[in-house]
Amino acid sequence: MLIMKVGKHYRPTEADHDPGVYRVVGATDGVTLLRVGDADGRRIHTGELRRVDAAALESGFEAARNPDAGLSPAGTLRDAAQGVYWSVRRRLP
Repeated sequence: MLIMKVGKHYRPTEADHDPGVYRVVGATDGVTLLRVGDADGRRIHTGELRRVDAAALESGFEAARNPDAGLSPAGTLRDAAQGVYWSVRRRLP
């Protein structure tokens, strides 16, 4: 049984929803989910909301890792390299 608590993270197990990691942002008459991670579990900012009922969450999702948890040295280096690239590119004509 999944715990429907604000702040918990889930991943869809069925193709009815876009792949990725979803955070519970509302849990009153159903569950409101915000997509916060891509299919590989990396953090993304989409603003995509999904509303599902408790039965759909139970049958179509599984618990997932928080994409904000932990420090990834490789991810940090990748992000820094991308920042340098875009800083240089922005300044080129």
